[in-house]
Amino acid sequence: MKKYFIYHIAAFIALSACSNKLDVYPDTQIAPDQVTKNNLPLLVNGAKLGLTNNAFYGYFVLPDVMSDDVQTLGLAGYEACNIPVTDNTLTFAYRYPYQCIANANSAINFGEKNLDDAIRPAVGEAYLLRAYAYMLLSDQFGDVGIMLGGENPLSLPERKPVAEVEALIIADLNKAIGYLPDFAGKTLVASKQAAQLLLARLYLNTGKHADAKQLAEAVIASGKFTLEAGKYADMFKYNTSSREMVYAIGETSTSGSNAYGLPNAYGPGGTGQAGSGNTWIDSNMVKSYEDGDVRKTAYLKKKAPNLVNEVYYLMKFPMEITPAYPVCRYSEAYLIVAEAAARAGAVDVTAYNALRSKRGASTRLNSQFATPQDFLNEIEQERRREFTGERMRWNDMRRFGKAVPYLTGLRQPAGHVLMPVPDRMLTLNPNIRQNKDY
Repeated sequence: MKKYFIYHIAAFIALSACSNKLDVYPDTQIAPDQVTKNNLPLLVNGAKLGLTNNAFYGYFVLPDVMSDDVQTLGLAGYEACNIPVTDNTLTFAYRYPYQCIANANSAINFGEKNLDDAIRPAVGEAYLLRAYAYMLLSDQFGDVGIMLGGENPLSLPERKPVAEVEALIIADLNKAIGYLPDFAGKTLVASKQAAQLLLARLYLNTGKHADAKQLAEAVIASGKFTLEAGKYADMFKYNTSSREMVYAIGETSTSGSNAYGLPNAYGPGGTGQAGSGNTWIDSNMVKSYEDGDVRKTAYLKKKAPNLVNEVYYLMKFPMEITPAYPVCRYSEAYLIVAEAAARAGAVDVTAYNALRSKRGASTRLNSQFATPQDFLNEIEQERRREFTGERMRWNDMRRFGKAVPYLTGLRQPAGHVLMPVPDRMLTLNPNIRQNKDY
């Protein structure tokens, strides 16, 4: 019975992905008699599969490709921040989060009607996954349609303003915080701290610095995690035992190959290596690591297949048959605390130093930063060093005021800070309007 239900969920997602109805208005319905308290966790796993389609790397990397961290010979439209509205990968970035939302809605709506202590964690994870999916959509496209389950599948929804989407995300993450248990060492299972850290991230990106700092400090004060010296690479493994990974989403093996996941996007290619060798990391950023910094070992300097010069490939994501994708890590809490304090006018290097000391990098004194802005400039660079390839940099560039000048340097309009809505969606739903400057 268990295996049958897993296949049923996977088949539902696959059929939904192929339907025009999903493009117009994602199907948020699974027949109520298919959901029980016993199989509710499988429905939540279906939400994860819907999000990744076992190929999350295909669109997970897109914001980083748009940023100054990543350079590529592929995905030319993203590299140039001038994305064709007909791009096929763009469609995945739009559709797959809604597949996650569809299953999460079913789990939430069933769970709220039948809530008890046994299913509370599964319902909490469904809230977190729905919030994360809407975060991905809003980060990529700005205004997006909101689906909560039970809507008329024949209607043609309009996109809702970012503020309304963010209000839903905040409500969902607060629900998740209330329902989820504390972290218990399982990085592929959502926890209260994962929801707190995602909400802290949203608050930081929306200028609610005091709220962001309070939540990040709560994650640190929980005592459930620790910064681990010399174990930087361990945390990116599937189902890692590292106490630095707060939450990750894993994929299942479909071919027995270890060449997929993020190594497929960032790897150098060649014998025994995943990837094509067509995507690498900005050399100036890599050179900003100090010699003793363990993060510096996460790069391979090698000649690119189609270039004369050597470039730096990102190697921190392990080649595994079941790859995992970082959603939030413990170090983010420390850098949120440091940044939120600096944005309030204080230079306090305590949290910043705690992270750098564990990475083998030098520490600083408050007096070495003449102003809070000087410290913010350094925090921005530290975030680049810490979160390379983890879908953080483009939002950081927006928050630090770097995205629009970067677009100007590429001769692109400010509206290209967002991706375009896929052209097919506009054809299927005339109520959807294209983003500015596309």
